[in-house]
Amino acid sequence: MPHHAEVALAVTVCLLVLTLDLRGALGFSSFGVLVYYLVANLSALRQRVPDRRFPRVLQVVGAVGCVVLVATLPVRSVVAGVGVLVVGVAYRGWQLATASRVRR
Repeated sequence: MPHHAEVALAVTVCLLVLTLDLRGALGFSSFGVLVYYLVANLSALRQRVPDRRFPRVLQVVGAVGCVVLVATLPVRSVVAGVGVLVVGVAYRGWQLATASRVRR
């Protein structure tokens, strides 16, 4: 249910603002947004020519820009972001592995 996620996010953000330096939270958030846009640019790069609105070079420039901007973030924010990303990917992999075992 979406409202549960909204409440959980609101509580998490409040805890972050109350317990961390706000600059750290902003850096962490920026990391997440830049990774999101990196994935979007890489996905758009795979579009076939008939489905494409813009030339591929724009997606390459966008992806490179995201990586450059991530490199300018505070190291702690990047390390925390990579940690969360690794945990999320590992959890998703575990879910998929468990689901495939159940289907057999």
